[in-house]
Amino acid sequence: MLRADPHGWRLDHAAQLAAVSDALADGTATARDLRKRFPVLTPQEVAREFQVPIETTDDDPMVGSIWRFAEYRPRPPRIMLYDRGIAPLERKLGNVLAKRLLGQATPRDVFVAHELYHHTEAIRSEVPIARRYQPTLFRIGNWRWRSGVAALAEIAAGAFAQSLLDLPRHPRVLDFVAVDAISILPSQAGLSGFEPGTSPS
Repeated sequence: MLRADPHGWRLDHAAQLAAVSDALADGTATARDLRKRFPVLTPQEVAREFQVPIETTDDDPMVGSIWRFAEYRPRPPRIMLYDRGIAPLERKLGNVLAKRLLGQATPRDVFVAHELYHHTEAIRSEVPIARRYQPTLFRIGNWRWRSGVAALAEIAAGAFAQSLLDLPRHPRVLDFVAVDAISILPSQAGLSGFEPGTSPS
């Protein structure tokens, strides 16, 4: 995920390892803290506690090369679930594969949990994980133009969902299932180069 980021590849190998480790740890620690506050609540119930509505839309999930399952919108805070984006994935997973990859959780649980991480990150005082590592894009003398690494927030959000829901695997595996599910849709014939997943938050 980091190497596919437009800027993550610019970090040297040691910085890449440190960045991914930090993102995974941040997501896991955030989920642990949230679970202490809400020991038995589902992600949907936690969202209600945070007064973050969960809205479902029938909008086209495809934007450019991104196939959207869900997204967090900060103003006002809300979580959007894309029905037409999630449905092919749910069909492809079925019951057996879903249990193997997600345990007792559903894909919608995973996507809500993923977006909850983005909400918790938006309302806390710490520097967002995506801005903790900033590779240099351009340099003139001592002046440097730097950029954050958006993939780190997605890695952390996945670790958050995995920890919060006790998933057997990081939910990135859903993207690999989705590639197969989406590519066989009649309306997506000939589609190439798309990236399934939650849209950048």
